[in-house]
Amino acid sequence: MNPGFLKRLRILYVEDEAAVRESVRRNIAPFVREVITAANGEEGLERFRENRDRIDLIVTDIMMPKMNGIEMVDAIRKEDPEIPVIYATAFDDRDSLLRTIQQSVSAYILKPIDLERLLESFQQAAVRVENRQLRKSLQENNRLLEDRVRAQTREIREKNEELIRRLFTDHLTGLPNRAALKKNIEIAHNPALILVDIDAFHSFNESYGERIGNEILVIFSHLLKRFAEERELRAYRLGADIFALFNTECESLSRCERIATELLAYLNRHEIKVPSYDFSLQLNATLGIAESRERLIEKAGMALQHAKTNSKPYLVYSEVYNTDTEYRHDMRWKHLLKKAVEEDKIFLHLQPITDREKHPVHYEALMRIKEDGTTYSPTQFLSIAKKVKLFTQLSYLTVEKALKLCLDSGCHINLNLSVENIEDSSFVSWLIRRIETLGIARKITLEILESENIRDYETMASFFDTMHRLGCKMALDDFGSGYSNFVYLQRLRPDYIKIDGSLVREVDRDENARIIVRSINDFAHNLGIWTVAEHVHSETVFETLKTMGIDYFQGYYLGKPSEMRELQCPA
Repeated sequence: MNPGFLKRLRILYVEDEAAVRESVRRNIAPFVREVITAANGEEGLERFRENRDRIDLIVTDIMMPKMNGIEMVDAIRKEDPEIPVIYATAFDDRDSLLRTIQQSVSAYILKPIDLERLLESFQQAAVRVENRQLRKSLQENNRLLEDRVRAQTREIREKNEELIRRLFTDHLTGLPNRAALKKNIEIAHNPALILVDIDAFHSFNESYGERIGNEILVIFSHLLKRFAEERELRAYRLGADIFALFNTECESLSRCERIATELLAYLNRHEIKVPSYDFSLQLNATLGIAESRERLIEKAGMALQHAKTNSKPYLVYSEVYNTDTEYRHDMRWKHLLKKAVEEDKIFLHLQPITDREKHPVHYEALMRIKEDGTTYSPTQFLSIAKKVKLFTQLSYLTVEKALKLCLDSGCHINLNLSVENIEDSSFVSWLIRRIETLGIARKITLEILESENIRDYETMASFFDTMHRLGCKMALDDFGSGYSNFVYLQRLRPDYIKIDGSLVREVDRDENARIIVRSINDFAHNLGIWTVAEHVHSETVFETLKTMGIDYFQGYYLGKPSEMRELQCPA
């Protein structure tokens, strides 16, 4: 017999004879935790309902007034089918005995009750009682866990929604930003865009300072928003003094021209009053108009630039603004890139990624091309390389150089891969073979560029899984630069995310930037992902990021990309 187990039992004891009830209660009380008594089945049912979460075992007589023990157990079992029951009775009717057997009772003892026999019956019920207690404990734990998961899921969803809202909103004016406009262009059927450039705005900043300049931008944004809403358009701020009016379903370019004319007149009628400086000023603007689903912002920008160059109040995009110049530009780069591939004029610049003590832990390998004493970075030629079908060759050559550098130096090297690389099965197979052959998987981190352009997440997830199994680390680059889908982080599970420099640059001065960076960092850490801050350009930015708990750092303050001759590789 296990006295420790008995001491945990709470028993409901139902007996109509008061003397017997009190005698048995007094005898078993020292061995158990609690004895709750009742004088008949009806009272026993009531006591059970009052204490159902506390009662572990029922001991009851059969023959009692008002409601007998069998009827009481039937009623209780409808509410709690698994409660253990022990019958203690002098009654030996065969039919009643059969009914108690059908109730699957734990024990059946005869009166007068022998204390030792009763305690042995408690022990017989032990398995059912312990199973019942364990099940209750598991159910409660599951309920608490489910509540916690629901609360955390709700919190993550709310943070995700708030972060996405911030990523799509210009923090100064509250208007949707460039990322929001790009997203809306993608889903529009026949979009048109009017870019709005405030004339000579830099002179206001120079004359009155940045704070007054910002006030002017905010007031101008309110004017533009009101004008847009009256015409069922939407206003955006794309950066600095560039705003936009967007029409998702353009009826005709002539309507856009009419809106442009109305806007210019509207601005002429409304002065900007700056309360903090107690003065008013008249703003003028130059407009660029385009209608297209492809490169809409770029085309409107070309129209705007030509309007400013030719002192026009507005211009509508025309192919003549673009074709000849773009063709000559492309042909020049095609020749230069082809020559670089054929003559191996591709080389690497390395930029350190440091820990919180400024010690290099990784080096990012960055492609460069040299021609006639001039060094070119990928931002100048990568889009052209894709257009002229040289991108894949450049990728092979650059990655091969980086892998050999990793092997020779023993340092941890970060390689940049684009979505196009990962969607190219031949390139991926080659990359896996080379890493396996050189045996350097654990010294390689693959940074995925242009993560917002990912279209096939199944292929991307498969690539991440494959490279993780190989032993490589994975990183998502430029996180937070546009629409970053936080849900996909849970599927891809990168080892690092690199927080985009557009957020990091202002983190020591801009509260909104700090909120976004801190939210990204907290979200990543909750998923077990390390964070790297890019474009760390000053000590104040570096120290601010350290207080936020960022893991690693990269930027000109810590080291510029260069042809490093000696690398500081951690052991």
